[in-house]
Amino acid sequence: MSLIKIINSQKYLIGWLTTTIGLLVLSQNPISAQSIFGETIEPTDINQLSTPQKVTIPPIGQTEIAPAVFTGESAKNEQDLFTPPRFNAIITRDLPKLWQMRVPLDQVGSLYATYEVKAENGRNNAVSSENSSSSTVQVAIEPLPVIEISRDPNSNTALIQGGARLIMDFSTAQLAGGYSGDITVTVNRR
Repeated sequence: MSLIKIINSQKYLIGWLTTTIGLLVLSQNPISAQSIFGETIEPTDINQLSTPQKVTIPPIGQTEIAPAVFTGESAKNEQDLFTPPRFNAIITRDLPKLWQMRVPLDQVGSLYATYEVKAENGRNNAVSSENSSSSTVQVAIEPLPVIEISRDPNSNTALIQGGARLIMDFSTAQLAGGYSGDITVTVNRR
């Protein structure tokens, strides 16, 4: 293998890595950590659903998108230099405290929640870019178990809470930055 070919391969890899790392770092919006229920008041009325008006999901970290690039993986041969890096297109986030509700004690085991997500541009099962509504990310929602938080023997009620797992597919995202949409929570009885 010629020295010129090796140098060109290294320049290509370094250029690619620099560009990728730059895009990943610059695309992150600074978001301070906050509790989902920081502003939500605990429900006091029976069957009153209490949800936050805005849920901020922590930004995606660079190691979640391209784990091999940031774990010190190196090229073992010339072919490795030209192999595209592996990217995770699917990112999962659990929101275990998405809602709370006060219910009669006899209903605690019979309630379940369903969820729908809709992008700002009206598309179902997706969120859309805050900069351009044409760029969307598909989102699947899996319900997490409804759990009992506390009991009030005086009112014969329990405070329950539920949440969801968001499974986001970034393979079709066209833009970096913030994405938003609306989550609808419906609590049903079996």
